[in-house]
Amino acid sequence: MEYNSKVLVVDSIHEKLLRFLNKNYEVTIEHPVTREKLQNIIKDYDVLVLRSGAQVDKKLLEQGSRLHTIIRAGTGTDNIDLKAVSERGINFYNTPSTNSRAVAELSFGLMHCLSRHIRRASNEIEKNIWNKKSLLGFELTQKKLGLVGFGSIGKEIADIAKGYRMDIHCTVSQYSTERAAQLAKEKITLHVDLHNMLRLCDIVVICCPYTEQTQQLIDAAALSCLSTGSILVNVARGGVIDEEQLWLALKEKRLYAAASDVFINERAPSPLFSLANFIGTPHIGAMSNESQQKIADLIIHYLQEQEKSIAGVRKQTSTLRPIFN
Repeated sequence: MEYNSKVLVVDSIHEKLLRFLNKNYEVTIEHPVTREKLQNIIKDYDVLVLRSGAQVDKKLLEQGSRLHTIIRAGTGTDNIDLKAVSERGINFYNTPSTNSRAVAELSFGLMHCLSRHIRRASNEIEKNIWNKKSLLGFELTQKKLGLVGFGSIGKEIADIAKGYRMDIHCTVSQYSTERAAQLAKEKITLHVDLHNMLRLCDIVVICCPYTEQTQQLIDAAALSCLSTGSILVNVARGGVIDEEQLWLALKEKRLYAAASDVFINERAPSPLFSLANFIGTPHIGAMSNESQQKIADLIIHYLQEQEKSIAGVRKQTSTLRPIFN
């Protein structure tokens, strides 16, 4: 990548990264950008920087004749056709683990909001309604916590949960007795069967990647395993839950409450929003200043290392490893 490369940014990015890009490249910011406009302008750019707002598929890539690098400022890749990117020989980078703590902390914020009726309490006090008895909730301390997925976010959630003296359980895509034994040393129980774990837990947090295997993983059958006093929190992707079945379970009070930072159709109305026992947030899991700085630092590192590589002066100790190139 040469320093006269043209960079297209189609999502919000940290000011530190923006300063670096403006100093070293010809930068265009199109945020928000429509699908139609992105298809029309992508042909003029060498580098695309995005988050979760834009979809990168084969059709878009066919228009990007100059495109040689795509940078996802975040972890998830469900909005990017990685196979098509690879087939075109485009370098792809994302920023794994940079937002894990922020997402983990948000999950606990949502747990607290649900367990202590914080939203309703705030709404009522604005109307000068002081009805403490109706706001009786419960503590998170020593509750059974189930984690659907145990990657970097799940590990951060478990780290926080230990401070609450919670009984931690988890499931992963590939169970092994070796990993179960390793987690047992950390006082975490790894389950073979998702449904069995759901039956045990007071609070369940979904924090797994969105894949073909996890699409609607939390379906009607899974939801039926949760107790009427349980809380469900989704900080993964909207498609991991069957949202219609979740709405029905909440409406019929088959579980205590649920919260989600992610939705199948983001920026679109959802029947879930009208439920008193549901809280939604607009995909803000990574939106902490600390997380965004980590993302900016890693992207700057990627770009600097790529410049060194092209100049033929890359150091042997370089840590740069694109997913593929």
